[in-house]
Amino acid sequence: MVVIGRVKERETLDHLVAALREGMSQVLVLRGDAGIGKTALLGYTCGVATGLRVVRVAGVEAETGLPFAGLHRLLIPFLRAPRGLPAARHQALLVAFGLADGPPADRFLVGLAALTLLAEAAADGPVLCCVDDAQWLDEDSLEVLAFIGRRLHAEAVGLLFAARGGFDGLAGLPVAHIGGLEEPYALELLRSAVASGAPDQGGLDARVAARVVAATGGNPLALTDLARELSADQLTGGLSLPDPLPVGGRLEEHYLRRVRGLPEPTRTWLLLASAEPGGDVGYITKAAAVLGVGPDAADEAEAARLVTVRGAVEFRHPLVRSAVYGGATSARRRAAHRALATATTRPADADLRAWHGAAACVGSDEEVAVELTRAAERAGGRGGYAARVAFLTRAAELTPEGADRTDRTLAAAEAALTAGAPLQAQALLDGMAGDPADDIGRGRALIVRAGALVVLGGPGAFGQGASLCLSAALAFGAHAPDLAREALLEAIEHTIRAEHLLSGTTPLEIAGAAEDLLARTGTSDPPDLLLRAFAHAVRDGHERAVPHIRRAVEALLDPGTPEDLVLRRYLTAASLSLLLWDGAAHRAVIRRAAGVARRTGALWQLDIALYCAAMVETYLGELAAADDLLAQCHEVRSAIGGTDELWAIYRHPELLAWHAGRDDLAEILRGSMEAGSWLGSGSVESIARIGMVVLALGRGDYAQARAVAQRVIGSDATGVHSRLLPDLVEAAVRCGDRVLATATLATLASRAKATGTGWALGVLARSQALLAPADHAEPLYLQAITLLSAAGVRADLARAHLLYGEWLRRCKRRRDARDQLNTAVEMFERMGAAGFAARAAHELAATGETARRRSAGTAPDLTPQELAVARLAAGGATNGEIAAQLFISASTVDYHLRKVFRKLGVTSRRQLTPVIGGSAGA
Repeated sequence: MVVIGRVKERETLDHLVAALREGMSQVLVLRGDAGIGKTALLGYTCGVATGLRVVRVAGVEAETGLPFAGLHRLLIPFLRAPRGLPAARHQALLVAFGLADGPPADRFLVGLAALTLLAEAAADGPVLCCVDDAQWLDEDSLEVLAFIGRRLHAEAVGLLFAARGGFDGLAGLPVAHIGGLEEPYALELLRSAVASGAPDQGGLDARVAARVVAATGGNPLALTDLARELSADQLTGGLSLPDPLPVGGRLEEHYLRRVRGLPEPTRTWLLLASAEPGGDVGYITKAAAVLGVGPDAADEAEAARLVTVRGAVEFRHPLVRSAVYGGATSARRRAAHRALATATTRPADADLRAWHGAAACVGSDEEVAVELTRAAERAGGRGGYAARVAFLTRAAELTPEGADRTDRTLAAAEAALTAGAPLQAQALLDGMAGDPADDIGRGRALIVRAGALVVLGGPGAFGQGASLCLSAALAFGAHAPDLAREALLEAIEHTIRAEHLLSGTTPLEIAGAAEDLLARTGTSDPPDLLLRAFAHAVRDGHERAVPHIRRAVEALLDPGTPEDLVLRRYLTAASLSLLLWDGAAHRAVIRRAAGVARRTGALWQLDIALYCAAMVETYLGELAAADDLLAQCHEVRSAIGGTDELWAIYRHPELLAWHAGRDDLAEILRGSMEAGSWLGSGSVESIARIGMVVLALGRGDYAQARAVAQRVIGSDATGVHSRLLPDLVEAAVRCGDRVLATATLATLASRAKATGTGWALGVLARSQALLAPADHAEPLYLQAITLLSAAGVRADLARAHLLYGEWLRRCKRRRDARDQLNTAVEMFERMGAAGFAARAAHELAATGETARRRSAGTAPDLTPQELAVARLAAGGATNGEIAAQLFISASTVDYHLRKVFRKLGVTSRRQLTPVIGGSAGA
């Protein structure tokens, strides 16, 4: 395609195609006003992409409510032979496209499947996918395509979009803003259009040309249309130009005037074509017959250069379609949709038929509302959650006033929350004409309000969410015990995350409601075991809760426990398992959830699971593993569209404090604490405070450590921060506050003996040694070291060596102290715990010896993604396994590994381990 001007834009697109030929992937969104030339630039790119496999589709406004419709059309050429597509991903695509039955797939699993499919296709040669009018794609397709665009790197796959200005539905993708043609090129285009349209009309007056170019702002569509519409006298300056010229918003009015000049049958045919999203000639012809219009009515439309009729009807420009549809009266549009609903008879198009039926309605229509409800269920069954919301919302609008309308509005609100649209869910609830008719309906509405509050965040969000869920559980009561159980579990999770920011209810009230439910319908299933464990932890204390927590954790880890239940309840199980002082059990819960989330493409849940897994590794002292997990977490957040600002809020404060490598660390921790308060999450705030305790202890600031630890423990209603008790004992002893230390030690002793794990008894012995008389302390330190070594808890073991060494130095046993302190320094340095390593080295220097510095390998100049790939490779993962872990393609893994080898000067994966170590994963 010949494109006049656009030098910079063509250079950009030439570079895009060249990069594809070299094996790199490219993504670009062309954004600009209607008629500005985006479609022409897509055509130019397709023209220069010789030798590439090119697929081109366009969004259609009438298709925006159909789930995955745009994605399906784009991927049709690749679906025939998906060679390397794993079975689960292939099934996810087929279900999403309505080509197979099965449980609805997470939209990110659909995205991973589509990414894999395109990468496999590009193995035979570069692939370029061009999507015009992206603003008219359905929301489900947009989210998947944005996901693919964020994960592409070295697959030789290109995604090129064109979208109207102001459209922001492809978040995180690079954008090129397309403006009008520069004046010389605009004049050239105008002259060319005049010459081709009317070569015998004479020359184009220079003043007329300048005015036309200025008035159009260099908009190519406006220029070419004006060249054809203006008379010879107007072009040569003999007659004045119309005022105003049909440009900008008036360009659509210009097309509408042309349409109104056509015969009535042709206008009706055009309206039907504008309302049929796929341009299906058969449906349009049948619908025209319903309205008494013959097939020859299309001839005038083609002659007027408004459409082209081939295999499907194609409008000359989206503005023409908009002018036809928008310019018709509402009565004519309804008649067109009614005819199309009659003509749309293929079973596969049942959703489209329902949508046409809805568009044909004015006022209520129960029959159509029922059809829309069925379409909503089909959309939800395919994972088209955004489409499900649209269908249910319209169904509610068409339902006569009364209980059914309220119930359908409530169902739409529930669907909106599931689709990740909490504001829409709130608006639907607020717009209900009346309250639900029964307790179950009221409970459902409360659950939606709670979920929307928590998703949106804000001061008190989790606390209010817990209160609303408790009210919902009480409303469900004996009417719906299963719903009451789920509501109570939601209330517990919100309570754990709210912590001291809980408002409107108390843990005791939730525990009481749980016990009442269990007395009526209690079972030995995981949900009831979790309810029972929480109730005992709150009402009966840590010691009595331990066996119930163990049973609940074991039940959740049972292979027979449904995966969706694992994803819904692992956070509650993981939080309660902190009371067990059992690192293996805590790890197992998180890893089970991460494995399920990774396999099913549930990336939001995987993001949280990886963050929790990093927390586990941090307090166990495996800081390198925690760093790896956070790197994976960052990859997942990038894939789902997370921003740098979001990443800054969710940096792991405790891990940062252990590393203690930044001068502004205290400020960062305060920022994390404020973020937790702003989000309404007391748990996030507490994690930041625990980071402050770790930082203070590493620096020897015991007064700060005591104050912060005392605050966290004092507001811990469930005991989930019991691991802070040894820190408070140490800080209190060093501050000379033996009363506080003794009281804290008594609490620790009771809880540690109840769990009986080596970790718990090890930190108990270490804490007892701090308060013990001189002749009893040493055996306790040795016991602590033995127990913690066997438990494999590096952080607490290193601190036991440190405290023992400090005690030995104060006992004037310098030689013995040096052995312990050297061990502590080495362990902390290997962990990467800079603050504690410095404290141990300072103590060692006081014995007259300088710490032996351990040489450590480094990974210079590696990007976060390169480091994540390298660590997984060093841990023995294959390219395919690494791709699955990081949600990229195997081609991108290979590309990054080649760069890593070159940067580090190594030639094999085995050589990576001494430099960067291996990843434990999650």
